[in-house]
Order: sequence, then C-alpha cells, then structure tokens
Amino acid sequence: MNILLADDHPLFTDAIERQLVIAYPDVNIHAVEDLAAANDIIARIKDINLAVLDWDMPGMQGAASIKTMREAYPDLKIVILSGRIDDATVHNVLALGVKGFIPKSSPGNAIVSALSVILNGGTYIPVETALSQGRNGDASVRNVASQTLTKALTDREIEILRLLASGGSNKEIARQLGVQEITIKMHASRIFSKLHVRNRVQAVSHALKAGLLSEEHLAP
Repeated sequence: MNILLADDHPLFTDAIERQLVIAYPDVNIHAVEDLAAANDIIARIKDINLAVLDWDMPGMQGAASIKTMREAYPDLKIVILSGRIDDATVHNVLALGVKGFIPKSSPGNAIVSALSVILNGGTYIPVETALSQGRNGDASVRNVASQTLTKALTDREIEILRLLASGGSNKEIARQLGVQEITIKMHASRIFSKLHVRNRVQAVSHALKAGLLSEEHLAP
C-alpha cells in the first residue's frame, strides 16, 4: 500500500508515519513537504492508495488546488489535515470529492483510525462538525456526519447511549445488560468524551441532532 503524506512539519509527519507503520506494516510512506512535491509523487507513482495533504503547506491554494488535483486524478482518495476547522471549509472540500477532513490536533492514533475508515471506503469529518451538521446542511453532509459518529462509538456504546436516552439509571441499565454498574459508568464516560459533552442530557441531544438516535428512543 502506498500513502502520500504531504506536510511541512517534519515532527508531525514523523509521528503520523510511525503510527501508520504500526497499523500497516507493509505500507510505503511517501513523505513530502509541499504541494509541488506531492503532485510529482502522484504523477510518478500510479498506485497511490491515499493522499494525505496539509491544508496550509507551501503551494496549497485551498479548494483551487484540490479541484485541480481531483480533475487530474479523479480516482485518487484525498484527505485534508488542518489545524483550522470550520464547517464551511469542511463542506466545500467534501463537495469536491475529498474523503476526509481531519484536525491536526487529533492524537496520532485517532488520525490513523480516521485514515483507516477512509481506506475501507468510508468518509471522515471531525466529530465537532458531525455534531453541528447533524440536522443542518445538505443530505450528503448529514450522511457523513452520521457515519462519523457511528464510527466514533462502538456498537456497545451506541446500545448504552440508547438506553441512557430511554431514561434508565446506570444501575437499571447494568441489571438489564447483566454487568456491573461501574461498567456502565465507564462506558458513559467514554461516550461523553467522544461526543465532547458533560452529561447524558447533552449526549442525547447531540446524538439526536446527528441522527444516531430518534424520538422513539427517548423516555416517554
């Protein structure tokens, strides 16, 4: 597998490269520091599986550069890394066919997890954007938002989130699932962390907006 990693911060590039090699021992990483070098790699190596591009590296002209690359290589999977996240930019790059927009502030293992989603045919956007786009924006962005949150939470966490939404206490949910109450508390804590909320009310509200929950899951 060939992955192009284009970023002008060597320490960041090295960290991501190490994580990718752990996840994919047979991967070939082609690391460059600007858009011109990235285009040269893509032109010379015909089977790039994924192009991971820094939004602010030398030569990058935002959406214009992405549009040019997409027109030249329509089948290339492109992912954007950026330290600056705003919903409009995410929406625009998704509209150009980019497969992911990943915050550079994410931990290395989280970035690699997001890249794995994309390599497996999915699309990734920041959880914060997914939450804000849940019931807003167009259908395509809502769909990506739902995918992102579904990938962020495990099947067990989604099950527990639905039980939290139904109004059950931690003790009642633990009894229903045949586990210890502390296990439910740990799951709930991880859910809150992944959804960037403080309590179950906020978690349920965000999950409703993102389409992970529907009104039928709520307590009567």
